[in-house]
Amino acid sequence: MNLGQELAAALPMFRAQAESRMTESIRAGVYTDGVDGSGNPTYVLVGDYVYEGPARVKYPGNAVRSAVAASQVVAQQDVVVSIPVQYPSLFPGEDVLPGDEVIPSVAVLLHEGTTIEVVSSTSDPLLVGRFYQVSGAPDMGQVTATRYRVTELS
Repeated sequence: MNLGQELAAALPMFRAQAESRMTESIRAGVYTDGVDGSGNPTYVLVGDYVYEGPARVKYPGNAVRSAVAASQVVAQQDVVVSIPVQYPSLFPGEDVLPGDEVIPSVAVLLHEGTTIEVVSSTSDPLLVGRFYQVSGAPDMGQVTATRYRVTELS
């Protein structure tokens, strides 16, 4: 066996371990600005969600930098949202590994501008209700999670 084959054989286990560390539940889709029943500004979903499921919201460092936006100085911090890499599947709902009780869907790709809402979190309740927007292409390859750089909206 060579290293590539060993890595490919181990990836499902590594992906399962990575998913077990994903303590947030998110919904992703196209949102627009709106107003809730109390007259407060909020985001309103346009169409259907493109992803609903487990995720990990991570602030990789404590470094905060200032930036000028609309003549105001604001603080910015790097944020990464990771979603699990799903096993390749030809059809949505296909059981790729019978008996594992996991039926993956076709791989998800969140495009730049997609808005992410944190619905729940078992590790940080302060993340719930926050919105983020995908800033660009994800880090991908032979990985355990697809990592998106995002900008916090609220």
